[in-house]
Amino acid sequence: MYQVLNHVHYFGQDLKLRSYEIPILYIYRLFNFISCNKIENKNIKDNPKDTVKKPKKISVEENCLEQVRGYKNKYGIVFSNYYRDQPISFDFDNNKIIDTIVVLKPYYESNEDDCFPNNSEFDFPILLISKTINKKSEIFKIYKNVLKCNTPVYYEEIKINKSGFIISKDLTGNNGFYTKTFVSFKQNDFYVDSVRVESWGLKQYKKTLKFADTSFPLSNYKRTDIDSIRTLLNNNNP
Repeated sequence: MYQVLNHVHYFGQDLKLRSYEIPILYIYRLFNFISCNKIENKNIKDNPKDTVKKPKKISVEENCLEQVRGYKNKYGIVFSNYYRDQPISFDFDNNKIIDTIVVLKPYYESNEDDCFPNNSEFDFPILLISKTINKKSEIFKIYKNVLKCNTPVYYEEIKINKSGFIISKDLTGNNGFYTKTFVSFKQNDFYVDSVRVESWGLKQYKKTLKFADTSFPLSNYKRTDIDSIRTLLNNNNP
């Protein structure tokens, strides 16, 4: 027996919120409703088709260009020196061969100089998953809309667990909001299993949003979804 907290009126439907989760259909439709931010790139000659290039909307000052010129060939993909790679080893398909999850962060996140690009609000890290095949790395998945840049009041981190990995997103301050998105590998793809949230400050609550099996592919997850979850839960926790 589950305790019913309250009702939500959504697109003409009365939906019940339970103490441990939000209805799957409600959240999934919410996520589909959210528009995603896309980073476009110019094609560059002599680079492989799946090269990760500098975002088109970002302009780098001339005195900083030396830091971002050129490309690296790692993890089975070529990526611009605009990014600094942060790899983590893990065996996501449990075949006893070590694969790699990589966060490509814009160069200025680890830069001590005053080399910041213009329009950095359109700039975001990229999540790569590389698979080891015959002792060589091959790119398996690229997610461009999942991660955000760290700030003085926002911290993001990826940790490995037995079934896949966890994306932690912590918004600090007087009204903190802390989330853990649990991602697992099944049926040759990555899926969001659940999102655990904790709110402090004016709104204080703990919730876990659970998703059925393969109902929520990681490819459908957007960096702005956490903001939408917070708005939804705040409205239902007066």
